[in-house]
Amino acid sequence: MDPLLPQSVSTAVVYVPPGRPSSVTCRFLSPAGVELATPAATVDALNATIASVTDAETITVTVNAGSFAAGRFYWWVSADGQESLTRLGQKDGTTLRLEHPVARDLPEVGDTLRGAQVTAIISSTVTGTLDENYAIEWTTTMADGSTFVERKVAHVVRAQARAPCDAGFIKAAMVVSWPGVADDRSFGFFADMAERVCDRVWKQIRKAGRYVHLLWDASDTAAACRVALEYELSIDKLNPAGAGDIKTYRDGLDAELTREVEAIYSSRPYDENNSGSADATEIRTVNAISLRRT
Repeated sequence: MDPLLPQSVSTAVVYVPPGRPSSVTCRFLSPAGVELATPAATVDALNATIASVTDAETITVTVNAGSFAAGRFYWWVSADGQESLTRLGQKDGTTLRLEHPVARDLPEVGDTLRGAQVTAIISSTVTGTLDENYAIEWTTTMADGSTFVERKVAHVVRAQARAPCDAGFIKAAMVVSWPGVADDRSFGFFADMAERVCDRVWKQIRKAGRYVHLLWDASDTAAACRVALEYELSIDKLNPAGAGDIKTYRDGLDAELTREVEAIYSSRPYDENNSGSADATEIRTVNAISLRRT
């Protein structure tokens, strides 16, 4: 989801570069591409050595796992220089469970886990004007000396929209439909799936030519999230019995998600002109037609 920056409020933004960062700089640009600020970018400085390896996903480290955050990304770096991005599933004391195994058969004692996340604060002094399509530009100098520049879209808004779902929502839904899978997964899996589901719902909203922050109440998204979850699980090859042809099944889910998103917008005021008030033409009504066979 694109970052939604509250008007005239300092807000933290997060970025994960495509390679292990040595240093990162940040620029905040207006929709016209004018530089408004160069906020300081802080790279997660965590650097922990692997003390023991149980299997491809379970390790212990030489520092207390309290320094880590479940669901966050880290770089695994081997003693001989190999590296890959991984995500922490769970933590307990000095024991970590990786949601994404590292890019080799097993990590080894002496390898390290290093911070991957970058944060910056977009100042309230540059978010005074409501508008869509600002840009946050990140320039990363990688550990190998190469440079990568990437821009992310952001919007300055009156009010933010909560994420359609979270890890707890995903776990609760999967306990019903896939109990065996749900019992075997860690927090990192549910956090990752929640991000995917939210992203699919937000993209469906943008596909309809709308912005979620202009909807007066975007909290009624549970039905859309359940459909999006079924789609994401299908991508992971978790299809219900009787799903039939997978393409046809997914096309049906996509059409159902379109209907669920439209249902949200058909029953809520949408601030088309971004005026901060619900004008008469922006208030929608839902009409129920009762049909009876004679």
